[in-house]
Amino acid sequence: MTAAKQYKALFISHEAYRTGAPIVLLHLLKWLKKNTALQLDILLLNDGPLKPEFKAIGKTYVVQEIADRYSYPNRIKKKLFNSPVDPVEKVTAKLAANGYDVVYGNTALSLPWLGTFKTAHHTKTICCIHELSYALNHCFSYDYLSQNLPPIDQIIAVSGAVKENLLNTYGLKDEQVALQYEFIDTAATVNDKAPPLTADNNTFIIGSGGTPEWRKGADLMVPLAQKLMVQYPDLDFKIAWLGADDENNYGKMIRFDAQKCGVSDKLLFIPPSNNPLDAIKQFDVFVVFSREDPFPLIALEAAFLSKPLIAFENSGGIPELVEQGAGLLAPYLDIDALSRHIHQLYTDEQLKHQFGSRGRELILSKYNTDVIAPNIYKLISGLAEKQVS
Repeated sequence: MTAAKQYKALFISHEAYRTGAPIVLLHLLKWLKKNTALQLDILLLNDGPLKPEFKAIGKTYVVQEIADRYSYPNRIKKKLFNSPVDPVEKVTAKLAANGYDVVYGNTALSLPWLGTFKTAHHTKTICCIHELSYALNHCFSYDYLSQNLPPIDQIIAVSGAVKENLLNTYGLKDEQVALQYEFIDTAATVNDKAPPLTADNNTFIIGSGGTPEWRKGADLMVPLAQKLMVQYPDLDFKIAWLGADDENNYGKMIRFDAQKCGVSDKLLFIPPSNNPLDAIKQFDVFVVFSREDPFPLIALEAAFLSKPLIAFENSGGIPELVEQGAGLLAPYLDIDALSRHIHQLYTDEQLKHQFGSRGRELILSKYNTDVIAPNIYKLISGLAEKQVS
């Protein structure tokens, strides 16, 4: 009997920081290493603190480390003609010699690399799109995306909102775009002895998080704090943002506004953590302030810990989870409705428990590594088989 071919794949991560897309990729890679015979290498477009975790899984390359190794002729060319070597072409040429059956790009930022692997080296390609319209348009022009998305052999959309945007905006065919939701590792543990977020255990903690930025709606903490103080003066609350270190410029802007508005004492800024569950466990509710978010991991982690979710309608993928009974939705950017929903869950413990229990049930049954990773592996192995046939 002929042994089954051992396929080889390269996985591209746009960065190695503790943000959603790289963390999801790490979950996927760990599952693939444990459960399949797939040979895997990793290319980091940017270095970062997660690099050791990638290296523990497979051979890990960093673009800058390869691109800086110019040959003598290329150094002369750069010096004399001010014509630097294209790092995409240089790096893909080097890595293509490894004989990959499939190249998997994690986020749209991998598109230039996938395009070169496909056109210059005839490799099958997959692109996992974690972005919606605002983020896509921030990175690339409409024309670029319209020209470079269709040639990709398989596209993965991480929520229904992402898939709908790809189909409606860029004319992709339904069969080309597979819906595979973002997912979390439900084997993660919580430290029950983690330091308390507040001195008073009776304080109602309204949690949120992610990298503070306009798209994530972090600035909306300030008007929400103002609204709650006026509408419900007897409510002892804090709004906690997990993932905001002291050096984040957008966080500094929010602190400035909070001081001007007299709500500084109502806001908590929690630095990024290797185990965010330790802080999330102490939240009473979780608010997704995002103006646009494909399917934020931190909201999945909150639901996993039985925290009811509150989010805006028409804000991306998270309403797809909330509408299954995991929380409440407010009209887009309606701070008054957001405030009422929070107070409703503060006063109705039974409803709060109902939403939290349903959210945890959904994560355990639909949005975790053991459910989604096998589906992605089928897509990878299916393309790899076509590559070698």
